[in-house]
Amino acid sequence: MSATAPTATTFCTAPSIAANNGTAAFTINVGTSCATSTGTITMPAATTGWICDFHDVTTPASYKPDQTGGTTTTVTLTNYSRTTGSAANWVASSVIRAQCSAY
Repeated sequence: MSATAPTATTFCTAPSIAANNGTAAFTINVGTSCATSTGTITMPAATTGWICDFHDVTTPASYKPDQTGGTTTTVTLTNYSRTTGSAANWVASSVIRAQCSAY
């Protein structure tokens, strides 16, 4: 884990890291005007990559975000519908709680 906070770079309009304890625990506000089901967060450099766990705390009965890619300095996540299993656009201002570890 790193004490450096991640940065939300691609979700909806004006995403942000609303609170953080470095990469150990942080919240993502996906922003507004959502027209995508994916998002990227920029992370501190890791040796091999990052593994993260995500929880939608705004609409948990409807959506489940999951890590779908990344590099040594990024993590990509996709929002999935719990009813269909298909990728679904983010809901404006949704808050996602996250926890990431480098490996």
